[in-house]
Amino acid sequence: MKLTKTLLLALLALGLFSCSPEEADQDESTDMVILHTNDVHASLEYFPRLAAYKKQIEQQYDHVLLVSAGDIFSGNPVVDFYGEKGYPMVDLMNRVGYRISTVGNHEFDYGQEIFNKRMEQAEFPFICANMDTHNAVLTQPQPYAVLEEGGYKLLFLGLIELGNNGVPSTHPDKVKGIAFSDPVESAGKFTGRKNNYDAFIGLTHLGYETDKKLAHTYPQFDAILGGHSHTLVDTPQLINNVLLSQAGDDMQFVGKVTLTFREGELTNRTSDMVSLEEYDSSDQALDSLVKDYQNNEALNQVIGEAASPLRGKDELGSLFTDAQREMHNLDFAFQNNGGIRITEIPQGPIRVKTIYELDPFGNELIEYAMTPDEIKSLIKNASDHGHVDLQISGGQYTLRINQDNEVQEVALRDNQGNELEPGTTYKVGLNSYIASSYHFDHSDEGKSLYVTTAQNLIDYVEQEGTLDYAGVKRVFVEQMD
Repeated sequence: MKLTKTLLLALLALGLFSCSPEEADQDESTDMVILHTNDVHASLEYFPRLAAYKKQIEQQYDHVLLVSAGDIFSGNPVVDFYGEKGYPMVDLMNRVGYRISTVGNHEFDYGQEIFNKRMEQAEFPFICANMDTHNAVLTQPQPYAVLEEGGYKLLFLGLIELGNNGVPSTHPDKVKGIAFSDPVESAGKFTGRKNNYDAFIGLTHLGYETDKKLAHTYPQFDAILGGHSHTLVDTPQLINNVLLSQAGDDMQFVGKVTLTFREGELTNRTSDMVSLEEYDSSDQALDSLVKDYQNNEALNQVIGEAASPLRGKDELGSLFTDAQREMHNLDFAFQNNGGIRITEIPQGPIRVKTIYELDPFGNELIEYAMTPDEIKSLIKNASDHGHVDLQISGGQYTLRINQDNEVQEVALRDNQGNELEPGTTYKVGLNSYIASSYHFDHSDEGKSLYVTTAQNLIDYVEQEGTLDYAGVKRVFVEQMD
């Protein structure tokens, strides 16, 4: 009997002084790993490696989250011209296990109806806090998502960039009816929620400079995982005690942010960048699926030959604009640098796939009748602080800038080196993105030539057969005294 009482007392003492499993967990440190990608732009090749890397990390840590900071679409014809545009990306993201994606500007490129379908198929939410779609076709995304892991709640707030025209960098027709608000101001409506969650994280598509502004404005953020500027933040960055990270583009890298919690508090944050290009393991099932997606014979058709590599904006932009001008008997044609989506066409065979990689946006070609002064207004307004934005066919131009890099004069000449005749109108070709998004003087409303710029390029390459743009440069910048 005495032994029994002693045992009961011991058991009672153990019950009084031990912790519940939840309390025990709070006394120990908990690591939360957030893997993040951004600006993948429909690149498929690294998904098998990402899947293998995620499995490796899941063997090392109990709590692993995979998120995207936007621009999952546009840039790979295998995805952009799939029967269900964009579906291969959503399929692969589902299989790898993404938990959230913020809305990027290129998510609109296929149109709102198609984006709705892709959102329905996604096994993860798209988030954005600075857009209102109640007067649009697009389903309203939630402003944020909360992920629970290991007894902790993490709030991810989505934000999207806005261009000078007040909408994200896509064709304005693609975002009709959507009201956008300033992302930094919009973030302020949600910072008060920080106290209700264990971590407050920005999952943004704003660009690195705006992310820094966001961090300076709101120290409530524990971390900002960004996109849009394709910045590779390869060393940890703390701005106003906010951890900033961004993983380049095309999934060559994946970011790894580790949050450490102890006794219910976030006590440490670290950031690493992992090269998937150098990672030597891959998921074989996904490897096979990616190869199936990439096996598209129509896209592999050879349409011409590059006598030498076409490199950089000058040479590729000259190809773009020559195709527009010569196929439609125009006097001048212009192409924005941001719409040139690859850095090189290698020497050798040119395939349909290459053209759609160069120009994935489906823009139409628009013709304007413009005076020399109107053409110069287009060039000047596009040239922010002397930064060349427009490539040209039909002539060349020089930006003359002052010591503050402000454009003072545009010197424009035709192919023979002659100045343009005042009062004369010239036939000018622009893609529909420039026509809709850029501010410039023009009395003519413009007319569609009913051809996409990509199809126009295909027709031109087929017509020319062999291309050689080595050393071609038609735009110059000159410093004034």
